[in-house]
Amino acid sequence: MKMKLNCPVCDYQEIEGDTCPNCDTDLSVIRMLKELPQVEDPVRQVKITKWQLGVALVLLIIGIGLGAMGSFIFLQPQLHTLTVSSPNPVISDRLKQPVNHASVTAKEPPKPITYTVKSGDHLSAIAQKFCGQGTSWQVMVKANPQLKGREDDIDVGDVLKIPNCKEGA
Repeated sequence: MKMKLNCPVCDYQEIEGDTCPNCDTDLSVIRMLKELPQVEDPVRQVKITKWQLGVALVLLIIGIGLGAMGSFIFLQPQLHTLTVSSPNPVISDRLKQPVNHASVTAKEPPKPITYTVKSGDHLSAIAQKFCGQGTSWQVMVKANPQLKGREDDIDVGDVLKIPNCKEGA
């Protein structure tokens, strides 16, 4: 015996076939879903008792504590490292000679070399002039931070610091 359906499109009542006689809607899928057997026992809910929840929380706290302790012990080796000197110390005759405690005069740092930009100059040519062939213009920008962003636009009369070419290379 087939179940009687109502058409969801035109609301025609008590249809026994798979199509609605009023609007020709296919009702076969709706009929299959309605004819499925009913589930007697719906999904059971799992009961969690208080002692199960307590055990789970204690285990969670223990796990977090062990993880924190492990990270302090194993992931921070720099706390446990030593600097060891050479096993064979170098002995020099200079150490046996008396030390002259005369005051040592500090050398003044050399004054930086500067260059005033002339017409037709560009950073590559200036860098190669003072530091040699193959020197990049970036050496000049490193020594003159005010040039960042305007490397291709230097003005006549700008005073540029000439870097120590050994540092820039």
